[in-house]
Amino acid sequence: MNRANSNLVTFSFSKHWLFLPPFIAVFTILVTGFFSSSTPVPVDPAIWSLVLLLFVVLTVLYIVFLRQNFSRGLFPVQIIAQGLLLCPLSLRFGAQMFQWVGVTLAICGAVVLVALYNRVRTDQEQSIRYVAPQPELDALPVPFAITDSKGNIVSISNFMLQLAQKNRSSVDGEKITVILPLDQDTVSLGGRKWRILQAPMSDGTYYFQLEEARNVAITQPVSSEFSFNDPATSLFNRSYATKRVEEELYRVHRYKRWMSAAILRVIFQSGEAHSALSPKKEDEVFNAYCRFVCSNSREGDISCLAGPRDILMVMPETTLEGAQDVVSRLSDMAALPQEEAQVLGRAAKIHDGVIYLNASSGVLDFDRFMEKLDETLKS
Repeated sequence: MNRANSNLVTFSFSKHWLFLPPFIAVFTILVTGFFSSSTPVPVDPAIWSLVLLLFVVLTVLYIVFLRQNFSRGLFPVQIIAQGLLLCPLSLRFGAQMFQWVGVTLAICGAVVLVALYNRVRTDQEQSIRYVAPQPELDALPVPFAITDSKGNIVSISNFMLQLAQKNRSSVDGEKITVILPLDQDTVSLGGRKWRILQAPMSDGTYYFQLEEARNVAITQPVSSEFSFNDPATSLFNRSYATKRVEEELYRVHRYKRWMSAAILRVIFQSGEAHSALSPKKEDEVFNAYCRFVCSNSREGDISCLAGPRDILMVMPETTLEGAQDVVSRLSDMAALPQEEAQVLGRAAKIHDGVIYLNASSGVLDFDRFMEKLDETLKS
């Protein structure tokens, strides 16, 4: 299949060379001559020279577009060239009816070419606008690092590397904990004590920065390895999710966007018809299901614990139908490991509720957001 596609591109490229403006000019001359009359109009040699010069320039431009694979620009250049040539030819052969055809072709071709140029330039500016100036960021005299949602380093400043006495190759892709102890609020680097500042970013990454600290008391260690995630379930904790959800709600309201959200409630059944599970076993099964939900979430989704057995999923830029499809897949216990799937299928049920929000929904805070989800939760 790939070979066939390659041959098709080669044939199309060769065919374009057969339509160089001088070759098409032969057809233009023949058509104009066929409609010639016995009353030709003399054309000043200076006009001929100017038209031929422009024709050569357009031919060179056609060749440049061919070599750069800019096939969209070939047609407007072609009709400009033939339109310019048709103007003096129609007078020379006495076919005045083609004079305005030539003028129209030249003008239309120029308009289309300018529109294509502006479109390509706008696309290039937009692509450049979103390219992060990585070398300039790394050179800033600020001790900072950026990690992905799992805590892996994706960017780090030279100043931070200098304080930690490490080289870039040894930390790229590693956990941030190789430099910063996240179970503490301060760290000693370069003979000085620094306060660790951290904040989530809108694209799901995390920003860490050091601020020189004086007379700072050391706080008690935090039990979580990574402060934004629950270690047992791999889901975001509720405090972080609250901030992220309210950011998404503001974005929906401010920029006229949309989002969907779902809540999954795992209810363990009891009674003679069901095998009773110990609380420890229920926790193990629930945590396994949470990890399954986390591993099947998109990069931009927000999955967190919303209650003892509740999982909240926020899906930006997702329609109601798309969210319902996601919930349907996550409710399929066959995709879980065999033991957990059997336990869930025998001793638990998964209830779900899905909502869709847009700019007219009027929901801007987390509490109201959770109320709407609770209203849709199936009993």
